[in-house]
Amino acid sequence: MKYFVLLIFIIFGITPAFSATTCTTDTKTYTACKPGYYLITGLCRRCPASNGVYGTTVNNNTNGITSCYLPSGTTGSDTYGDYEIVGNCYYDM
Repeated sequence: MKYFVLLIFIIFGITPAFSATTCTTDTKTYTACKPGYYLITGLCRRCPASNGVYGTTVNNNTNGITSCYLPSGTTGSDTYGDYEIVGNCYYDM
């Protein structure tokens, strides 16, 4: 039934009230975050990236940005050459 209604909206050019433009993620308060995200004032934020590689965290992370890390074995390159992370490299403020 929902697909039929959506098809009718598309045919007649009607924008449904549940369109993606009306959604927001900052209205929910979280108590834990999925891997790759840290918790700050009830919101989950993505861990920072280093040379295009995003950090990760444990699942159900309840800690702040310092729980983000680049896992051991992560490889990359910068102006000095290629590198590999040996041991988890945690974010430091």
